[in-house]
Amino acid sequence: MASSSLFSVIEKTYHAQAKARGEVIRESGQALNLSKRAIFALHREDPKAASDLLAEAVTHFEKCEKHFKTFPTLNEGAYLAGLEEYAEALLFQQYVERRTLGKIEKRAMGVETYLGGLSDATGEIVRYAMRQATKGNMNAVVEAEKIVSRVVEDLLRLDLTGYLRQKFDQAKKNLRQLEQILYDISRRG
Repeated sequence: MASSSLFSVIEKTYHAQAKARGEVIRESGQALNLSKRAIFALHREDPKAASDLLAEAVTHFEKCEKHFKTFPTLNEGAYLAGLEEYAEALLFQQYVERRTLGKIEKRAMGVETYLGGLSDATGEIVRYAMRQATKGNMNAVVEAEKIVSRVVEDLLRLDLTGYLRQKFDQAKKNLRQLEQILYDISRRG
């Protein structure tokens, strides 16, 4: 059995890590929620609100990150889920503002985080294009199809497996949806 003093150290470390884990989960959840709200703000054509929400999400990520030096294993799970949603929001923001998808904030540039966010952003691009089409902006559908097609082509080169394969499959479905919309538009035209 471990000595009393050793066990006291283990107990103290365990409780500190549990407290840090709770904070990381809570703060990551807040960042995830803010990122989702930023996406909806972009759909509502409110880029300032989206930028403000994303800036607020950063403050929550920073609260998480202060624990990673002491407890590196906390840099996973809820934190990565929040970060992936943040990456999606940043990429969608890029698309709405500049019609491009590229490099985003460093904290969201981890390979799996970025690829997951990129795949998910294709769904937001489809929703954006559909809304624009209902306003009579058919060119938005053409632009969306081009960029989502490029994303799918790029992802094809990676031979993704597991979780990212599921994300890739969803991106392919998003592309098919845009292709169907373009087909329907051409039949009416």
